[in-house]
Amino acid sequence: MILRTYQQTAVDDTLAAWKAGARAVLVVAPTGAGKTVILSDLVRREAGGVVVIAHRRELIGQTAAALRRVGVDCGTIAPGTAYRPTVPVQVASVQTLLARGTRPRAGLIVLDEAHHYVADTWRDVLAAYPEARTLGLTATPQRADGRPLGDVFERLVVAAQYSQLVRDGHLVPCRVFQPPPDTLESGELALDPVAAYEQHGGGGQAFAFTSSIKLATELADKLPSAEVVSARSTGRDRLEALRRFKAGETRVLTNVYALTEGVDVPAASVCLLARGVGHAGAYLQMVGRVLRPAPGKTTATVIDLSGATHLHGLPTEDRIYSLDGDGITRTSATPVRQCLKCGAVAEAWKRKCPECGYEHPIDEKRPRIYSLELRQVYDGPSTARDAKMAEYQRLRALARDRGWSIGWVVREYRKLFDEPPRLGDVTRAEKAAELAHLRKFAASKGYAPGWAAHRYRQAFGVWPRGLG
Repeated sequence: MILRTYQQTAVDDTLAAWKAGARAVLVVAPTGAGKTVILSDLVRREAGGVVVIAHRRELIGQTAAALRRVGVDCGTIAPGTAYRPTVPVQVASVQTLLARGTRPRAGLIVLDEAHHYVADTWRDVLAAYPEARTLGLTATPQRADGRPLGDVFERLVVAAQYSQLVRDGHLVPCRVFQPPPDTLESGELALDPVAAYEQHGGGGQAFAFTSSIKLATELADKLPSAEVVSARSTGRDRLEALRRFKAGETRVLTNVYALTEGVDVPAASVCLLARGVGHAGAYLQMVGRVLRPAPGKTTATVIDLSGATHLHGLPTEDRIYSLDGDGITRTSATPVRQCLKCGAVAEAWKRKCPECGYEHPIDEKRPRIYSLELRQVYDGPSTARDAKMAEYQRLRALARDRGWSIGWVVREYRKLFDEPPRLGDVTRAEKAAELAHLRKFAASKGYAPGWAAHRYRQAFGVWPRGLG
């Protein structure tokens, strides 16, 4: 088995942590980093017994197959499988272990999707192995209930960051269609999910995440070649739906709390978020379903209808991980704004001030960028120079046609690329007109005389000298 450089580093760091006395190590490996490869390499090195524990049938089958591919004979402890107690490596369902009371001999316990095992019931299995070392693996070291993973694990090993995985081709770049920030606070969907998929999905295979079985069913009824999978689906029905999806017989899988973990369909390229996502871990699991590379697949698409990308950042944004209750934090600061009435500072997506209740006005004249409610944003390495130039030229043409200022072009370009455009084609007359517009606006609002000059400098990078 040939490991990627970062996978080998994760293995070495884990072995070093055990050697230094840490008995429980958590390896964080984002979707596509190959945590099963890391798991397999560490398991094959273990001389004593090993129990690999998973909580879904799909994960048990995938893990057992991966171990056998690298020459590790393993048994399975799960419904419908024969238990072979003499095999030193067992891949087990945590529910089956609890139900049967089976506790195979083990010097190493491996927890796949390890963030689940802080729960009191599942920790009963760990309590049966007080002398064993523990290896946990997860893409999202965070729980919705806020319980810290540090209650189980002593040491954290981060295998790779998203930017590294995209750069090296282990994940595909991602484009995002995003609603205005106030969508997040409203709790409503910005666009009809069917219209959003037809407009932005490009016909790609899609995971559609909804908030209810009713909405999932309605969405599947309206889309061609779509099926519903939910927590109520039987294991057999779920496996059959996934088989048809992998075979390309189904175009869209609409689901409710069912396909966020352990589902590997690299050909899927579209994630439709038709529900709010308050938890960063759940968000990363959902969007992670479509980031894996596949033949002919050059990019993934996330269609955000609830504003989740405003709250949690873009899908391949690097993260900071920890063993405390937060678990996952963004490397980029969350945008904030100051209340115009009381001066309090809060997240920019909140239209209503949490201190005084003042509602920030919405500029009704602000045009939508791409569709009724969605605009495309670009994600790090996926941004090509020609995409920037094409968008700048489109905005310039739209501004000329509608009579809008160059300042509008700069603002809308910044929203997409988080940087100002190069304004080499702007004429002196346009610059003078922009300065006059800024001065008129400042006067109407009673702003200080220097406000217009500062805003001009933000747009053009120089002070407005020689323009009057």
